[in-house]
This record gives sequence, C-alpha cells and structure tokens, in this order.
Amino acid sequence: MSHKILLVEDDEDNRDLVSFVLQRSQLDVELLIAENGEEAVQMATANPPHLILMDMQMPVMDGWHAVPLIKADERTKNIPIIAFTAQAKPEDKVKTKALGCVEHYSKPMDPEELLNLIQKYLNSQG
Repeated sequence: MSHKILLVEDDEDNRDLVSFVLQRSQLDVELLIAENGEEAVQMATANPPHLILMDMQMPVMDGWHAVPLIKADERTKNIPIIAFTAQAKPEDKVKTKALGCVEHYSKPMDPEELLNLIQKYLNSQG
C-alpha cells in the first residue's frame, strides 16, 4: 500500500530535492505538494496523508498557523507532522513540538537522515 506524504514547501528547489530523494529511495510513497499552509490545510482535510513535512516559513499561510488548524480537525489531528524548516535554534524546536509537530527537522537536508525520519513515522502507522 502506497503511503501519501504531503510536502508543504514554498521553495521549488527544496520541493524538487525531496521529490528526487523519495523517487530514488524505493519507498512506496506518493508525494503530494502544497506551496503554502493554506493549500496544505485544504489538501490534508480533503485527502488526509499519512505524514506531513511542513515548512514553517512560507507566504500566504506559514506552518506556525497551518499546524494548529490541521491538529484541530478531527480528520487530520492524528497525522504526524514533521517541521521541515531552516530554523534550527533550540527554542524553535521547543516551539514546533509545542505546536504539535512530532519532529523538528532542520534544513539543509541530509537525504539519508530525512528518509530515516520518514520511514520511522510511516512504519509507526503500520
């Protein structure tokens, strides 16, 4: 069974890189892409993914506003969300965890590390 991952990222290079890493990984995943938090909330509620990679700084609606909306909805509240962000200070990690993110992953990404993190949460869902 293919797992759906929603990547919420406004930077095209980062979207392309994550897409490339997942394609090369041999993981059975379908990558959905939203370019801002508003799109992410709409996509997640319409077709809930198994995992969300959420950039925290984006135009229109950032991850700081999108995560609470996703966590407040019955249909999406149990989806693990990984904060996927350039913000790497210890206080940023505390804030994303308090918001409901299961992990705080700092860019730039290490492909192997990111894949291990994705597999950890996809495997925890059976």
